[in-house]
Amino acid sequence: MDILERKIIHENATMCSHVSYPRFVLPLHKHVEFEIMLFTQGKGKQFVGEGVSEFQEGDIALIGSNVPHLHLCNTKLHPSSHKDVWCAGEAIQFRPELFPENLQDIPDYHFIYNLLKKSQYGIRFYEDGLFAEMQEMIAMFDSSEFTSRIICLLQMLDRLCHCKHTELLSDTAYNQANHNSDSNEPINRVYTYLYNHFKEKISLDEIAEYVKQNPTALCRYFKLRTDKSIFQCLAEIRIEHACKLLAYSEMNVSQIAYESGYNSITHFISQFKKTTGRTPTEYREQIRL
Repeated sequence: MDILERKIIHENATMCSHVSYPRFVLPLHKHVEFEIMLFTQGKGKQFVGEGVSEFQEGDIALIGSNVPHLHLCNTKLHPSSHKDVWCAGEAIQFRPELFPENLQDIPDYHFIYNLLKKSQYGIRFYEDGLFAEMQEMIAMFDSSEFTSRIICLLQMLDRLCHCKHTELLSDTAYNQANHNSDSNEPINRVYTYLYNHFKEKISLDEIAEYVKQNPTALCRYFKLRTDKSIFQCLAEIRIEHACKLLAYSEMNVSQIAYESGYNSITHFISQFKKTTGRTPTEYREQIRL
């Protein structure tokens, strides 16, 4: 299975971000950022490195830097036996550069160093009340800036270090040296271009020129490998960004449409409802209850 090399877009040049996933739509992918994932809705299977495990609402996982992962909802795995309930999650994603290069040699970071090292296996955390604590910490993270934001991240990691019950999600640590990099593979190059330019008007010719392939051949290849069109994936990326703005900004729907790459608010609302099953206003009202 191809692994999407995903580039996380951090706002205001920060190296850690809170990203909302109102619906898991990404294929198997990886990114340089570590990821703390809180599963807020639904059930399904979580693929991390070489491992596969079940997830459900209330679970917490930590995924290491560049570890391939995928979240598949039961509604997609067993569409005939499950109601149309989206799987959703909240993620804190942070870059390795936040930490000193000699992290293992600094006693103050001993527990965090061991936690991040184990995260190459993927880690699941189990403890009564932990999920609610992490939600409160994420709220603090959202209301903080600059150094205070990094302190909030360190507090989250410290809390996970002291969790009473953990489980590794893969029997082996994902070693990138044993996996060929697919960063130049056409699918990954398309996604890289979409993530870097989704706020702009994008044409197929521009994408094809970046990937260095014939436009028609690229469309066929992309559809064959992902079961989606290039512009379906672009819409999902834009809607994912819009969901984040609806949840955590005070922008109105028109402003959010523009910030997410849409020039037509009517088209934005139509695509948002097609992707999430709700209008932007309905989504904002529900997420803020």
